Amino acid sequence: MIENKLEMDIIRLYDNNLVNLFSINQIASMLGKKYPYVNRKVTEMLEEGILNKTVVGKSYLCSLNFTNERTIIMLSLMEASKKKPASWQKAAAFIEKTRLSMTTHCVVSYGDRLLFVIEDLRDRRKVEREIPGAVVADKGEFLDMLGAEKELFIAHAVLYGKERFFELLTLELDELKKRHSPLKY
Repeated sequence: MIENKLEMDIIRLYDNNLVNLFSINQIASMLGKKYPYVNRKVTEMLEEGILNKTVVGKSYLCSLNFTNERTIIMLSLMEASKKKPASWQKAAAFIEKTRLSMTTHCVVSYGDRLLFVIEDLRDRRKVEREIPGAVVADKGEFLDMLGAEKELFIAHAVLYGKERFFELLTLELDELKKRHSPLKY
């Protein structure tokens, strides 16, 4: 399934803050497109459940719907198009080598760090030996980090386990909305 370019451009608007809310007018303005064209596409995305709407006065604000599979796929495609750091090659080889012996949920690049989210913290030393300077966390620590480290939330590139990253993010969604949403809902 190849996604519509305008749909992907709209999804990319949320890259720096996945819980942001935009009016259709804001979306049109940020994309430099005509309002009727954007309005038609956003309405389709709302009907398909890719976006949610929050009514504010006579207009509404649009946000990502993390329970929609197509939203997750589009976010994953967006992550796949991001530039990978030089350290990724070694990390990718390590993941391939350990695929059967340990569970790696996702690998995220943020700042100058690589974060490995793994299932069992007993495997932490394996990662640290092979990838010096890597940050290693289990699911619970990762969810805590999402709320505490703003850079991880707003300036990241998911290098491995893109869909799993967004599934985990959904577990912490209410807390992320409290911390990062311009509208307190």
